Amino acid sequence: MRLTEAVPLVFNPGSGRGGMDVDALLARLPAEYRERLRPVRLEPPFDYTPSIDQALAAGGPLLVWGGDGTIHHAGRALALRGCPVALGAIPGGSGNGLCRGLRTPLDPAGAVMRLLEGRPLVMDLARLDGEPFLNLAGTGFEAEVSAVFSAGQGRGFRSYAEASLRLWRRHRDVGLRWDAVPVPAPEPLSRMDRLRAAWQGPQDELPATAWSLCFANLPQYGSGLWIAPGADPTDGVLDWVRLRRPGPCELVTQVPQLFREGGRTRLRRQGRILSAALRLDAALPWHMDGEPAPPRDRAELTVEPGAFRMQVTSECPWG
Repeated sequence: MRLTEAVPLVFNPGSGRGGMDVDALLARLPAEYRERLRPVRLEPPFDYTPSIDQALAAGGPLLVWGGDGTIHHAGRALALRGCPVALGAIPGGSGNGLCRGLRTPLDPAGAVMRLLEGRPLVMDLARLDGEPFLNLAGTGFEAEVSAVFSAGQGRGFRSYAEASLRLWRRHRDVGLRWDAVPVPAPEPLSRMDRLRAAWQGPQDELPATAWSLCFANLPQYGSGLWIAPGADPTDGVLDWVRLRRPGPCELVTQVPQLFREGGRTRLRRQGRILSAALRLDAALPWHMDGEPAPPRDRAELTVEPGAFRMQVTSECPWG
């Protein structure tokens, strides 16, 4: 049965390096895909209400073409509505961390076609002080970089790398105090499970200081940086990741390991929590899905298992 309503394709012309051409994108699609779409231009302040209603009438999903920030606002709007349709994220930003983590094609036209043919993934919804985020939130160095990058004129990996290098020279650790609910260790069921648990050793203790601290629902920060390898958006927990400040030699020997999916580096410590109340020695900037968030010296991190739906392709490793 053919639906009479078209699926909204929401796009933010200011995402990435700007100049997003929705007509050029549609021209690359076969006619049967173009007929199923209705382009919707949307800029800050983002009001997704009409597009969510249109997606509901069309049977979903809500397709959003933009950067992580644009997609963050779409996810927030859907969360406020109880996620009535799945969100299909089309990469159009500088980092595209959410799309990369879900293994969505980075070519926008390819992503549109694959998502229209795809499936909904029931995934967890994380929150920072009650505000939802889809991919990750954090503070320290990465949040300072996000704030500088967002306020700057340039876009792309080069601008991000330049901002990172400037802040690397001056950013310092912050003290942390935790009240967290850890993830219970599973009871080994077999001799092999016991051997594996002994080989892996105990989970890292919660850090007392951090240069950069991230809470991840998915593994990718953006631009190919694997901040939380092993993060699973369907397991009902959040991964925390503490990065130690790299020294000059480690910028060459250790930082590149963060850009390899299986890369191992001594700069990173990682663990898992069900929830956490966190106090910092000073009020620092935060970010949510790469979007700057107000400075705070205390924060509450929670996760709602299975509370959100993403439209994904067959390449997505979950669900």
